[in-house]
Amino acid sequence: MNSVTWNPLRWLHLLLVFFAAHPCGALERANLLFYLPFEGNLTPAISRGSTEIKSDEFVFPVKGSFKESADAATAATGKEEKGVTFVSGRKGLGLRVSEDLTRSKVYSYPCLQYLAGDSFSRREGTLSAWIKPVGWGKGGRNHRYFLAATADNCVIRFYIYGFNTYAWVDGAEKYVLVGGNKWNGWQDDTWAFLAFTYKPGQQSFYINGQAMSVMTDGLIEPEFSHRGMLEISEGSHVVDEVMLFDRVLSANEIQAIYKANLP
Repeated sequence: MNSVTWNPLRWLHLLLVFFAAHPCGALERANLLFYLPFEGNLTPAISRGSTEIKSDEFVFPVKGSFKESADAATAATGKEEKGVTFVSGRKGLGLRVSEDLTRSKVYSYPCLQYLAGDSFSRREGTLSAWIKPVGWGKGGRNHRYFLAATADNCVIRFYIYGFNTYAWVDGAEKYVLVGGNKWNGWQDDTWAFLAFTYKPGQQSFYINGQAMSVMTDGLIEPEFSHRGMLEISEGSHVVDEVMLFDRVLSANEIQAIYKANLP
């Protein structure tokens, strides 16, 4: 679709009309607290309260948080500043944070951070995003980070290790991998839709609208009372259509969002 004519909020309106016309769910505009379409700028199209945007560096290991001092990130369409580039996205434009090939992919990487505490529901929600690999080639999948949400007590990361794709919930005393099913769908220049839902007593992870894992035991349950930050990691991939909802979306609702974004 032509990025000049693409209107992300118009697409959102059409999606909500779809939900109203089908019995798959009762998703409403008010359920979407945060939306990043990346249409030539870093500013959220939808957010609650104020959102501060920073660039910073993730340093591993950490327990439940990232350090919080960095310069503000700014960018313009077709230009690259502080490693941020706008490229062709799932809808209109998407975002790529440039990769430094000299870095360890486990211990250090730059991030684009959104300090958006008001946009997180306290104890339940759904985080989703579209990811497209660029130039991975064969065997290039270990330790790839895409998106992270920092809560008071843990960090939720969309993450690849080997040939497994997870939502990695990393707490102060332990971590939990939600997912873990072998999924061989990652291909260069092919988009994948990742979604994670959480509420007390249950967490689920989806790829392309299909449930990979539903967990009810041994969870780390995110609490967003004091902190709420979204991070987009550097790497050889493009991120687009990042959404944060205030409740757990049903399997039918996640499938509908996935289908609404297909070509």
